[in-house]
Amino acid sequence: MIRIAIIEDNESYRKSLQSLFGKESDMEVVYADMYCENLLLTIDIIEPDVVIMDINLPGMNGIEGVQKLREKQPNLNVFMLTVFEDMDRIFDSIKAGAVGYLLKKDPPEHIIDAVKKVYKGESVMNGKIARQVLDFFNRQLKKTVSSYAADYNLSNRENEVLHLLMDGLSYKQIAATCNVTIDTISSHIRNIYSKLNIHSRSELAAKLKL
Repeated sequence: MIRIAIIEDNESYRKSLQSLFGKESDMEVVYADMYCENLLLTIDIIEPDVVIMDINLPGMNGIEGVQKLREKQPNLNVFMLTVFEDMDRIFDSIKAGAVGYLLKKDPPEHIIDAVKKVYKGESVMNGKIARQVLDFFNRQLKKTVSSYAADYNLSNRENEVLHLLMDGLSYKQIAATCNVTIDTISSHIRNIYSKLNIHSRSELAAKLKL
């Protein structure tokens, strides 16, 4: 039986979650409240397996609540269930210790599946949120690659080839994209490796900390 605690300030939605999980033979809602503070006081007694946390709460917000709960129980499974889709709240939640991030508009079956997954030690994320996270890291990667181009005095063409390398393209694909021969691309890559003092694509990834 999966023991669930719910922290949600919208009483109607909180009750709908209780009803949703109440229909599952392998789930039990052992706690439901609107205040993180109250759960912090009773977490060691209640001992839930999974905590479902909203963000915008009265008193202590959900992000701070996750952090405090994980300080008390480092292995506690907490995932956010909220309406917010902005990157600041997403990353603040993850940094605080949340193992997942779903939206209230997600289908009920996705929420049930999320409970089962985090109980098994997996992470969960709304598909749109996951895409935002991947896009963010891709942008950060391109910034990192560009900074290396400046730091190591790469030419414009070498910088272009470096980006294509980190996008995972083969030498043949890079040559086609740049409309040059494979030999030319090989020459550019040798120059890149020489300037960065590396010898392979794997060393390049390690240098960029990918």
